[in-house]
Amino acid sequence: MSTDRPTPGAFVTGGARGIGRGIAAALARRGDVVFVADRDGEAAAATATELVAEGYDARPVVLDVADVDATDAAIAAADAEVPLGTLVNNAGIALTGPLVDVTPDEFDRVIAVNLRGVYFALRAAARRMVPRGRGSIVNIASTSGFTASTSPMTVYDLTKGGVRMLTTTAARELAPTGVRVNAVAPGTVDTELTRAVAADGRSLDELMATRIPMGYVGQPEDIAGAVAYLSSDVARYVTGHTLVVDGGWLT
Repeated sequence: MSTDRPTPGAFVTGGARGIGRGIAAALARRGDVVFVADRDGEAAAATATELVAEGYDARPVVLDVADVDATDAAIAAADAEVPLGTLVNNAGIALTGPLVDVTPDEFDRVIAVNLRGVYFALRAAARRMVPRGRGSIVNIASTSGFTASTSPMTVYDLTKGGVRMLTTTAARELAPTGVRVNAVAPGTVDTELTRAVAADGRSLDELMATRIPMGYVGQPEDIAGAVAYLSSDVARYVTGHTLVVDGGWLT
């Protein structure tokens, strides 16, 4: 009797560009059916089309994770198409500036995407995975969940610390069900977002020289490899862990 499992689905939020795109590509290349979810529908479609052209199964989803009902519906629909083995909570936004200047609307938007959105996407996936007794959820945290960002980013740092704690507590609760929850904490990675918020106008090369012991800025593929590991059966005994991928930034 065959023991082969059906092809799993993987749902990646913020999957259209940067780290999310790298993750979507890595999971597609290992054989998952990847749902590329992003609020930018054109970019999500472009990423999915590129992966399909390479011979993989990728499907775009237009989604703003700040909308809880839409998130639940999108994850339910994807799971109905292909039962999800992996959820990657990657969508996130940054807010740079002194804490004394942060407005309530700015605060609420960052919380809605970076923390509330992660929580309710995790909830939606867990509701589908728990009855099957297996599944992996990987949250994208940050080294800013361990130490303050180089630029003033209090709200962003707050959310990433929250993602770390959510990872721990959700892993503890869901472990008996067979669903694992882990996180990856990237350091400086070469993306459009990172370049936009580079500290004090310094280039990534300058940051590399002063803060990264390994001497180079990470690429999305570096984070994607960590996500692929944590969401694979190779990591079946790993849950509640935040894997730092930062070139030594925190050392």
